Amino acid sequence: MFCPAGYVSLAELWKEFFDKYRVPLSGRAIEKYGQNDFQMGETFRSPDDYCEDVFLSTLADMSVFAATAGGRVTQLETAPDGGRSWLFAKMSPFESFLAARNPEEAGIDRFWLRLIGSDYFQEWNETTQTPDDWKAQFSGPDSQISKHLCYHTLPFAFERGRYVVPDDPPPWICDIIDEHYLPRMIATFRGRALCIEDKTARKWRNLVLNALELPQLGDLTLQKPLSMGRPNKVTAISQAYRLHYPDGHSVPMKELSRVLEKETQMTFSVKTLRRAILMSVKATDKTPN
Repeated sequence: MFCPAGYVSLAELWKEFFDKYRVPLSGRAIEKYGQNDFQMGETFRSPDDYCEDVFLSTLADMSVFAATAGGRVTQLETAPDGGRSWLFAKMSPFESFLAARNPEEAGIDRFWLRLIGSDYFQEWNETTQTPDDWKAQFSGPDSQISKHLCYHTLPFAFERGRYVVPDDPPPWICDIIDEHYLPRMIATFRGRALCIEDKTARKWRNLVLNALELPQLGDLTLQKPLSMGRPNKVTAISQAYRLHYPDGHSVPMKELSRVLEKETQMTFSVKTLRRAILMSVKATDKTPN
């Protein structure tokens, strides 16, 4: 990935992290799956999602830059609004599944899913696939883990693995709760590579790659837990829907939108509302009207 002198691309750092930690972190994910202290397992993220999350958490508080192919570099505000927005935000597996099954969002020949989620994105349907399915798919010896690359989540504003700002926002960008930061960031820095300064990369390598123990979410000096940030629109609307309509709704969509927009203090499209209702149904096993 292109990067001017004096900087190191996040794609390069990700490759170094991936080569060293993917197999042991995948082993940790499989070993801990289903335990009470393992939140990732409860949301059906893949072991590779977990590895990516650990990597991204090591970048918290670092100064990240966007570089053009011509060498022009601009520092990004990666966590504005007191950390309630984040450059590396991703949808949950279920939200990613809903986007993937919508042809308008997936794109022709899964264009958007492959561009943003990589060729290794695979949707996971929590309503039909079980923990046993998860274990059967990912459990195995290290040699098997190393061959089974798979992600169940979709980022909003970076291309997975390449760590480039997309030329255009993905169709699901409307679900981000902060409508101003990520869409504006993509419009301003489209096509640019994400990178950090050499001196910061040296510090990161010493702290992360030369660590004596396997890194975890939030356990290094440079890390913050990935729980930072507000939920996206779908999650917030889904929570409001369950509050006002625990047994499902019978009111017209227009009235439903009015009630939930007042409750959440945000505007949203019918598409986003329908996705939130599906999420609520999944959580409560209620059938919407």
